[in-house]
Amino acid sequence: MRTAQGFTLIELILYVAIMAIVSTALIPFAWNIIGTGVKSAAEQEVFSQARVVSERIKYEIRNATGINNVTSSSISLAKSEASLNPTVIDFLAGKIRISQGGGGAVNLNSSDTNMTSLTFTNYTSADNKTKHIQFIFTMEDNYTGLRQEYNVPPITVEGSVEIRSN
Repeated sequence: MRTAQGFTLIELILYVAIMAIVSTALIPFAWNIIGTGVKSAAEQEVFSQARVVSERIKYEIRNATGINNVTSSSISLAKSEASLNPTVIDFLAGKIRISQGGGGAVNLNSSDTNMTSLTFTNYTSADNKTKHIQFIFTMEDNYTGLRQEYNVPPITVEGSVEIRSN
């Protein structure tokens, strides 16, 4: 007596159909997970750069001994160390820059991000006892392509700091 081995045509069609259904359900789900991860990474780049820039501005203002000059897009701070005096933070061509002791300017934000605005406001008291600076900047992703998952809406960061040496 001979026993049949292998699959029948009906079984083969059934297995292929089940695999097709599972694949059409899993592939879009996996693609969505990949796209969400890419979007999250792009957002993290912008948010982390904004946090780094904000904290550096706060650090420099807190540790200054005085304010030399404040304009809407730059600030010049007096420092106790001669090698750091003056410390200038300004905005040029999409970058927030810092220069210390008359040296060359260094960008605070990466080339992956772009600044669209920076505003400093001096709220120093009339008797000069409280030296207080407010800053507001807007940062966005530097991606210019059409892929939606890389486009991050711009974020605006606002902070204010007092000089500690008062």
